[in-house]
Amino acid sequence: MDAAQTSSPETLPAEATPARAAASLLLLRDGAAGLEVFHVRRAGTMAFSAHATAFPGGRVDPSDDALPVPGADLAAWARRLGLEDRPVETQPEDDPARVAARFLAAVVRETFEETGVLLARAADGGHVPPEAAAALAGRREDVEAHAADLGALLAEHGLAADVSGLRAWQRWITPLSVPRRYDTAFFLVAVPAGQDPDRLTTEATEHGWARPADLITAFQAGDVNLMAPQWAQLRALMDLPDVEAALRAGAAAEPVPVVQLTSGASPEERTREFSHAAEYREHLRSFRTHDRVQDTPDNVL
Repeated sequence: MDAAQTSSPETLPAEATPARAAASLLLLRDGAAGLEVFHVRRAGTMAFSAHATAFPGGRVDPSDDALPVPGADLAAWARRLGLEDRPVETQPEDDPARVAARFLAAVVRETFEETGVLLARAADGGHVPPEAAAALAGRREDVEAHAADLGALLAEHGLAADVSGLRAWQRWITPLSVPRRYDTAFFLVAVPAGQDPDRLTTEATEHGWARPADLITAFQAGDVNLMAPQWAQLRALMDLPDVEAALRAGAAAEPVPVVQLTSGASPEERTREFSHAAEYREHLRSFRTHDRVQDTPDNVL
């Protein structure tokens, strides 16, 4: 996984906006031609990354503290996510294991809200019963609107969040110079058997499955808009043949690459932060020559 490497943190000036924790999930499946990833196109009305092709996810919410992740070794997850050496700026004094739990809970919640995929298991460790899955599917909008608590809904049906299939992949931290800043942890997971993601959320306008290489090619052709962090996730997956290989690569990374983009970096400095920065800029120039998809104002690379 050489698309990114751990970079040194910038000193946070007093006037800078601290980066907020966020989580994003690459749902994977084996297609006829190889590994595929589920993607969405962000709505043009979104305040951040409008028009961009991305993956399900969003900000860590205060309610995520109430969603337990039983069976997870939170100290190990904190090490994988690099939280001991690089804490999240909005919660620097918190126990890294507690922060890791929030990331994991946010992945489970956001994935359910945005795709309907439920990362959960029955109390006996078995699959989610169809009747429970159907009942919970009808509450997606309530969870997204904060009218229902996902942890309580799971418990009501004898279920619990299941993060055993997740693999940490990368972390990206927005530069200090932009007003909306995020510390985003990217995860991988194989789409659970019998579940098919869809798109209910108003935050996206399109969705589908594609091979990572095909999305990158579509970016060069101007058909999709990829911001640098999303491109980097696809670039790191591009040469892996199947889901098993991707999950194996994710399990091997501890800690995951952490990329903090610094403000006003030279091309040489940017390449030290993000080893494929020059390749991404070349693809971005190609995307902009076609003018088929509106550019994303938040793309800072």
